[in-house]
Amino acid sequence: MTTSPDPRHHPDIALSLASLLAIRLWARSGPRARVHQARQGRLGRVPGLSFRELRAYQAGDEVRHIDWRVTARLGRPYTRLYGEELEQAHWLLLDLSPAMYFGSGQQLKARLGCELAAALLWQREKQANTLICHGHEPKIQIQRGSLMPLLETLCLQYEAGLDRIAPAQPLAHTLARLSLPQGARLTIIGDHRPCEEALRQRLQLLGRRHDIHYWQIRDPLEASLPTQGQLAVQAGKHSGWLDGSSIKFNQKYEEAARNTAELAQQQLLPLVQRLYRLDNGKPLQRQWQEGGCRLL
Repeated sequence: MTTSPDPRHHPDIALSLASLLAIRLWARSGPRARVHQARQGRLGRVPGLSFRELRAYQAGDEVRHIDWRVTARLGRPYTRLYGEELEQAHWLLLDLSPAMYFGSGQQLKARLGCELAAALLWQREKQANTLICHGHEPKIQIQRGSLMPLLETLCLQYEAGLDRIAPAQPLAHTLARLSLPQGARLTIIGDHRPCEEALRQRLQLLGRRHDIHYWQIRDPLEASLPTQGQLAVQAGKHSGWLDGSSIKFNQKYEEAARNTAELAQQQLLPLVQRLYRLDNGKPLQRQWQEGGCRLL
């Protein structure tokens, strides 16, 4: 008697600790990382101070803070302004509910979400990081120093989610349980869909005291249908087919997908400082280094 192979070990599904460790090699490079470093004062850093903004030179400004590269490029002197350096705690909430365990290509949205979480953690390796995995039972872990415990948690929570057990509580309930310190940044990684009213209310409350960065992962199938073949679908007790070869049906499908995307964007933009959209059909490293997934 032969047993079927465990799908968890399939290369398109498996998430290894080694792959999350390797992300460190490129997480600090590319446009996105350089923007983060500039905001943290690590490009042209002044000890004890953090970079605030770049503006035209004014009488009384420190000459030693003139940015000579920008000055040469724009033809007039520009100076870098600094403020007292305050460490910002980083809280990262990863949604690992069943909706994230979907993928029409070579990866699940949940796996891409774990890789993104690792990249953001590597980017803020020197800061205090708190990882919250929203799954069947929310897992909250605070870590300072080595990221190894957080990366191990990502692998374990991802694998547990492959059982597709629905969370006991919605995402808004997990947010309500968090006790973020004043000024902490909250990063949320989740599915690409409009927000429920309870989640919008919770984000509105948190946004008054915290910077919120929201990443939504969208699968290519959520944007358009393949033009070849048919896809079997099931909704409750009803089942049927999606025919991508029908031009008229495909147009209606794409219009509905655009409406969903626009609704999600309209709901979130007023509530968060930054909104990003990742394509589940592309490798994370490519999107990270291109830096073209920000909506705000």
